[in-house]
Amino acid sequence: MEKTSCPQPSYFEKNKFTILRNIAYLTVIFLLVIIPIFKIAKIDIARNEAYIFGNSVTVAEGLAPVIFAGGIFAILVIVLNLILGRVFCGWICPGGWFAEVQEKIRRMTWTPKSPTTSKIFYIIFTFITSVLFSLLFLNWITDLRVFFYKTNPAFIPMWIVFLGMTGMFYFELFIGKRWCRVFCPTGIYQKITPYHNLYKPTLVNVDACTDCRECVKNCPMALDPRRMAYIQDFYKGIAACIECYNCIDSCTKAQSEKCLPVAMGIVRELPPRDPDFISGKSLNKH
Repeated sequence: MEKTSCPQPSYFEKNKFTILRNIAYLTVIFLLVIIPIFKIAKIDIARNEAYIFGNSVTVAEGLAPVIFAGGIFAILVIVLNLILGRVFCGWICPGGWFAEVQEKIRRMTWTPKSPTTSKIFYIIFTFITSVLFSLLFLNWITDLRVFFYKTNPAFIPMWIVFLGMTGMFYFELFIGKRWCRVFCPTGIYQKITPYHNLYKPTLVNVDACTDCRECVKNCPMALDPRRMAYIQDFYKGIAACIECYNCIDSCTKAQSEKCLPVAMGIVRELPPRDPDFISGKSLNKH
């Protein structure tokens, strides 16, 4: 029997949302690195000074934009949550990107059948990533050279902060996306505040769905994207969705290999579904 062939979508069409999200994530991380390096905004506790657009100011003056940025961040998260749901987690949060990368590596290196060397690699890789993640944020509040100068009064306090942050980030990164699903304070904050998902990923072509479950397997929040938009639940419903649209990319790739139309899509108004669809009973019959 000959294998069915048909025109295939381009690489970008198969991975559109993954590519766009990575661009957004990496842009944020790039800014987090560049801004303190060029002293656009930076506090240097070790030297008791701060910088705004390259100009030296007092620490008190330097704290003003930091406090302002913190307020803008809190407002931004609330506003985004009210309009687009947890899009901050899926497109902006640098921790989410690191956790997602870790999740992919963990699946390749930390399974019941993985050799010991593979697991050791994951432990070491996670440690290195945790250190880099800590330094990414500490560079905003101190000159990183303070860690090598024992005579500086900030030497011991900064080492304590560094070790504490690295330990927290190690836990976060080691468990991957489970951090985002269960422990992340920002995620919990978004779940308990008012939210609205203007755009909702869902199963738009029921007849095309083959129940391959690729969308479920690749959902970083462990949801069933086909029906979760109909569920109002803290952990299993739309409140937990981070609007990453991995489900659509996964569906596009899986369906194109079978020469079938894409079953997943994004809608503003959910089409009516019967109770069996929402519960998943009718989906499992495919």
